[in-house]
Amino acid sequence: EKHDHFAHHINQLQIIKKIHEAGYELAVGMEMFQRPFQKIVNDFLAGRIDEHEFLLKSEYFKRWRYDYNLYKPIIDYLKQQNIPLVALNIKGDINNKVARKGIYSLSDERKKQLPSSMDFSNEQYRDDLNKVFALHAQQEELKDFNYFLQAQTLWDEVMAESAHQFLKNNPDSKMVIIAGNGHVRHKYGIPERLYRRNLEPFAVVVQD
Repeated sequence: EKHDHFAHHINQLQIIKKIHEAGYELAVGMEMFQRPFQKIVNDFLAGRIDEHEFLLKSEYFKRWRYDYNLYKPIIDYLKQQNIPLVALNIKGDINNKVARKGIYSLSDERKKQLPSSMDFSNEQYRDDLNKVFALHAQQEELKDFNYFLQAQTLWDEVMAESAHQFLKNNPDSKMVIIAGNGHVRHKYGIPERLYRRNLEPFAVVVQD
């Protein structure tokens, strides 16, 4: 998706509906929610808290910020149909620190949240990120491309590992992963990193 394109989210919802209506066991993983808030997500889907408390306690507007109405139809459908929503993302302050000071700057406590493995070998991934880094380095106070590469790789690896852990614990389930185009195009972000872990076939939809 492009995060602020409402049509993209309608298309996502249609895909989710078609898979669910076909009778498959399904979960939806979302970049928009961070792993420490999974219990809050679960509580909302189970009806233990209302939408206001869900948005407040998941720190949605602090950590994602895009208009919640873009995602509301999807999340309402998951709630109505009792479909799990998996928070895929790493806590944002960890990624921000890695982008500026590198992985080895993290405290031992934060290092516990790192994925079990990270692959830096894809040259196209590196080249594409180098172009992004050149565009944003000054305004984002990013000084070292290698730290930026570590942060982006960490971002994708954590989301892939989050999806893998859910699918490992729920082997009969399929998963639709909702993430920005940069995490799925060319398959070198989340898709191939998830495939490295589970060797399961996948399809990628990149919009626009």
